[in-house]
Amino acid sequence: MERRLITVPFGPFQSNMYVVAGPSGVFVVDPSVSPEKAEAYTDIIGLSSGEGGVKCILLTHGHYDHIKYVNEWIKAYPDAKVFFSSKDEELLGSTYMNCSYMDGLQVTFDFKYENISGTDSKSIYKDDNTEIKVFETPGHTEGSVCFLVDQGEDKMLFTGDTVFQGSIGRTDMPGGSMKVMSESLKKFSTFDHSLKIYPGHGPDSSVGDEVKFNPFF
Repeated sequence: MERRLITVPFGPFQSNMYVVAGPSGVFVVDPSVSPEKAEAYTDIIGLSSGEGGVKCILLTHGHYDHIKYVNEWIKAYPDAKVFFSSKDEELLGSTYMNCSYMDGLQVTFDFKYENISGTDSKSIYKDDNTEIKVFETPGHTEGSVCFLVDQGEDKMLFTGDTVFQGSIGRTDMPGGSMKVMSESLKKFSTFDHSLKIYPGHGPDSSVGDEVKFNPFF
């Protein structure tokens, strides 16, 4: 499978889902779009029927607009590892805390996952072509993380709702804290400035550009 990163920008509240395809298979970041719609958009044959080679499902945090279709992806790929922080476990069972009520819905979630709480800066997946590291970056929620997907020449940092182009995630919702977010931004500023970042909303950027131009740094 050829290497490519596809942004699927059709999640609730204009959230981004990402599909990382390559020799290792497919990695889905924040499954806010259905497998059927994602297959139609990406042209990856069999993506919706469980034949698209999804290896991992990476959840940056527990808000509804980022995990809306996680159960459908798990159903299609029961052997795929789901990585999620237990620090956001409380959000899954509360329509208020996961913010589904903001979309006029009452949605809760219950799924099994690999707990990445306490794995800051550690590798959670590695094969001959791909390594994934997790960085705990609370502030938007207690369990917010960034995922670094390293495929050799291609290194991609998925920031969820921690850092956007020119902005950061809200800190006034349950589990949010501006004080804690400030510490996460300090950590973010130490990352390789050449790293491309792919946020949960809006266009991509780089660590260096955000540290230099984002007014929250």
